[in-house]
Amino acid sequence: MKKILLINWRDIKNPEAGGAEMYYHEIFRRLEGRGYQTTVLSHMFSGAPKEEIIDGMRTVRIGSKFLFNFSAIAYVNKHQNEYDCIIEDINKVPFLTPLYTKKKRLHMVMHFFKGSIFSETMFPLALYIYCMEHCVPLFYKNDRFIAISGSTSDEIIDFGIDRKRISIVEPGIDTTYFKQTVPKGNPPVISYVGRLMKYKNIQFIISALPKLREMVPGVVFEVGGWGDYRSELEQLAQRLGVGDAVKFLGRISEEEKRDMLSRSTLFVNPSLKEGWGINNIEANLCRTISLSNNVPGLKDSVIDNVTGLLYENSNIDDFCKKAYSALTDKNLLRRLEEKAYERALSLDWDSIAKRMEEVLKSSV
Repeated sequence: MKKILLINWRDIKNPEAGGAEMYYHEIFRRLEGRGYQTTVLSHMFSGAPKEEIIDGMRTVRIGSKFLFNFSAIAYVNKHQNEYDCIIEDINKVPFLTPLYTKKKRLHMVMHFFKGSIFSETMFPLALYIYCMEHCVPLFYKNDRFIAISGSTSDEIIDFGIDRKRISIVEPGIDTTYFKQTVPKGNPPVISYVGRLMKYKNIQFIISALPKLREMVPGVVFEVGGWGDYRSELEQLAQRLGVGDAVKFLGRISEEEKRDMLSRSTLFVNPSLKEGWGINNIEANLCRTISLSNNVPGLKDSVIDNVTGLLYENSNIDDFCKKAYSALTDKNLLRRLEEKAYERALSLDWDSIAKRMEEVLKSSV
């Protein structure tokens, strides 16, 4: 039995858990008992026990939200001999494991923020994250990496890592759960679900709505999710005169999300930076195509004019043109929906877990 220590800032039960946490959890819970035993190391949060078993995996919580990387160093130094391999999720701030352990290591990367972090958070914190990310070419050159997309792989290569040291394991999806549950909305619905953060760029869609509503009267934009940028988005919608067209649903359950994706004609993903874009694939299984920003990550989960559409970054005219064509051309929409659904079915978590197992066998 190979014992793995997986270090990630959050565990799957953390209230702030997102796509990165779902990614490792769904994969490694499937590997539990198949020759691998995983311990997840993450930071404490209010009301959580210091240790528990979740889906067969041991979860250990230490340290605080903002200083967890330092707590992780102490834990690894004390417990590293209990494990055969250490897997580090490099998400904003790397844990710099090559500096203090000689154990076999793998590093999972969702995406790097690089310069885009300065538009997301206050300058001192942004500078800290920017500098920490740039430790990767200094200390990780001899290590192995797992990228969740071709775009993320390219980002790792840009940091000076040899392509031969990188394996790509895309995120999977629950292909039995996500399916169309309700009819498409009329008037048409476009939707977004995810965190309401500045870099997620929902403000772009709201800014495009006045023009899009002239082209497609009555179109509604449903926004599911939470985040500290919600009040700014609500104020923007009111200023632009589209407050009645934007529905902020707040936190929604998985069932509510599935219904929202099902009644949508278009799922929009305007983020400025993503590693992949799992919500695009969830929408595809609900027979809804994605109109996404043409940026790294999203251009991997959406194959332009095959499984969905991509628009030019920050170009409202191009966005509205693509949205109009999908909302009014039934033949185009039907062709894209079928291809998107077919591809999404091939990305089930069991298949993805097998890919990860192949990487582990060659690395551990």
